[in-house]
Amino acid sequence: MTDDARADAELLSAGARGDDLAFAVLVRRYIRPATLLASQLLGNRDAAEDIVQDAFIVVHKQARKFDAARPFAPWCFAIVRRLAANRRSRDARRSRLLRLWGRVGVAEPVSAHDETMLIAGLDATLARRAMELLSPMQRACFELVALKDLSIAEVADMHGISESTVRQHVFRARSALRDALAGTRKEKP
Repeated sequence: MTDDARADAELLSAGARGDDLAFAVLVRRYIRPATLLASQLLGNRDAAEDIVQDAFIVVHKQARKFDAARPFAPWCFAIVRRLAANRRSRDARRSRLLRLWGRVGVAEPVSAHDETMLIAGLDATLARRAMELLSPMQRACFELVALKDLSIAEVADMHGISESTVRQHVFRARSALRDALAGTRKEKP
């Protein structure tokens, strides 16, 4: 077990015993990647922050059940993924019911991908279309590694996949984007 993993387990254990400062350190360590993951899964930053808050509540409640021999990050991110999936299902069900009842549907949330489309020198519409051509996992890995500056290991933990799989998704996304955007760069004045 790495020092960081051991430190995570120790912080979680201390938090379970009532050490709020130790738990706060753990939250600060994982809040950014957890929020980025939830934002990707939900497409809405506000909803992502709610999910992450709920996830850390679950982490705190379940801290005594955590197996300290296993790494913390995949466990935490799995909770985020599960809560986000539940939220998507609930929102889809609510939207479907509103349509059936003849009411105006809930406004579509602004896509998290719109934030990433302003790649220097590219038309945002063309960049958005190019990103939409990527598979969901390629887009997610590319955004987190290339645009949000997370490490390959962090992204692997977030999505519950191997580091080599993350590298493969990022490589394929870069290749596909390069091909799709060839010749579309704006000349800088």
